[in-house]
Amino acid sequence: MGELNYSEADSPASVHNAHRNTDGKGINDFLYALYRNTSERISLLLRPFALILGLMLMNIPASPLHASSAHSEKEHLLTDFSATSADLGWYLLNDNVMGGRSDGHFQQEQGELTFAGRTNTNGGGFSSIRTNPLQLDLSSHAGIRLKVRGDGRRYTWRLTTDARWRGRQVSYWADFATVSDAWTTVDIPFSRFIPRVRGYQLDGPALEPGQITGMGLMIYDKQDGPFEIQMARVCAYKEERFVLAQYQWKNRVLVISASTEDDKNLQRQRDLIGLMPEQFTDNDLVLVTLLDNAISRAGERELTTEEVDAARAALEISPGLFTLKLIGKDGSVKMSDDKAIPMTEIYDLINSMPMRQSELSARQ
Repeated sequence: MGELNYSEADSPASVHNAHRNTDGKGINDFLYALYRNTSERISLLLRPFALILGLMLMNIPASPLHASSAHSEKEHLLTDFSATSADLGWYLLNDNVMGGRSDGHFQQEQGELTFAGRTNTNGGGFSSIRTNPLQLDLSSHAGIRLKVRGDGRRYTWRLTTDARWRGRQVSYWADFATVSDAWTTVDIPFSRFIPRVRGYQLDGPALEPGQITGMGLMIYDKQDGPFEIQMARVCAYKEERFVLAQYQWKNRVLVISASTEDDKNLQRQRDLIGLMPEQFTDNDLVLVTLLDNAISRAGERELTTEEVDAARAALEISPGLFTLKLIGKDGSVKMSDDKAIPMTEIYDLINSMPMRQSELSARQ
């Protein structure tokens, strides 16, 4: 059995005495004595280790109840449609509630929600899915971030609060474009949400991100035909100061600087981009528009005056004049011009770059 270091209570003599009466009470007393003294010995041996463990646990910082991924500082995950994600209670609402003929359905599987159907403008012309009532305080965030794979049609993200207009609930809409059969991340700033009642636009009240009571996805682009969109993530994101360097090694950037929205070269360049929007996305391009007297944007994000000034300074762009610059994924300027450029010329230049050639080879 190995050696045991007995105390006086469990010395050989006491053990021998416990064996004298081997029936009934004698054997029970012996077993109890052995159990009690062994337990006490183990407790004494473990006591220093328990003290050390307790001190270690006291010095581990407590985690907040909502702590999760490494993205938690920049994003607040609302759902990723997984088994461990919150069940938001999605349900369907089509235009048949007002006599319309559109059809829609959705299916939620592990890690993805698919919303599909067919719109018919001979009636309401919309289909939507919505969450059950929520209580979300997103006041410390800048907007909603979606990871979606679409069909090229425009969709609408819908938010509700406790706001009312003449006794009716106000909903807040923001449209976003999708690319056919390609996963994209869409950022929708809270500033873009427009108050509406039964589809009619209102002057106010403005959205209160700290009082979100519901969310929804809707298609209402005034087109007939089938639709299908997949969602993989819904987050609230925090805004960081915009810098062009944030795109390095991830995107190519087409920067257009002009005085106003009426600049002819600006309008021409936008028209050229719109002729082949899928190719723009396929080349990992992001459009940054810097304007003197209008809203400047980086993708869907609105830029502050300070951010516009910093971007122009980094690229040595003077305000008041039309300037186009193409920035590669390595962060260097690949093209610069003072007039609108055909997108075929830009795409040809990109395709000649070694990094682009590597990307195309990897797809094969």
